[in-house]
Amino acid sequence: MDAFVTFDSPAAWALALLVGYLLGSLPFGLWISRLRGVDIMSVGSGNPGMTNVWRTLGWKPAIPVALLDTLKGVFAAWAGALLTGSALWALLAGIAAVLGHSFSFWIRFKGGKSVLTAFGVFLFLSPVASLLAFAVWIFVMAVSGYVSLSSMLAAVALPLLVVWKSHAAGTESAESALTPVFWAALLVAIFILIRHRANIGRLVRGEEPKFRGKAS
Repeated sequence: MDAFVTFDSPAAWALALLVGYLLGSLPFGLWISRLRGVDIMSVGSGNPGMTNVWRTLGWKPAIPVALLDTLKGVFAAWAGALLTGSALWALLAGIAAVLGHSFSFWIRFKGGKSVLTAFGVFLFLSPVASLLAFAVWIFVMAVSGYVSLSSMLAAVALPLLVVWKSHAAGTESAESALTPVFWAALLVAIFILIRHRANIGRLVRGEEPKFRGKAS
């Protein structure tokens, strides 16, 4: 096994991506909802994420969904680092987890919008920037009541916060602050915006429902 998977080998890189994808693809929202006798893919928004679980079943099943969806992002990045000894491959394994959450083979390559899984990935890679992005989410949510808007603005804020953190840590130029973590955060932000395109349309039309915090 040691001869097959080494820190600096294509096998380790491929395994990191595979593990990242498989972790990301675990549909905890679907499984936890089924324990309550509900197919979350056929109710509400049809999304297996925390918000739809909360709106449909309440906060008790939604909280473990949120924690597990976040942790699978954390563990995907950690596994990538462990398998390869590389921060870059930790990042790529994390991106694989984000894609796995949205395109899970467990549910015919469907899935959620990957906000919490992405948060978990960057919580491992850039914890300060990630926690500040979460603070943005809380603020926008408190002001607007829209989960979708909060998620999108937090996602957009994340790459900017990664750059800010680099400057705060003593990075000398804006160009040198554009690290792989920044570019990954930017790509993930674009991906999250694309995943929210239906929500954007509803926000523009004034049809997006606000989060009431109660199960329907």
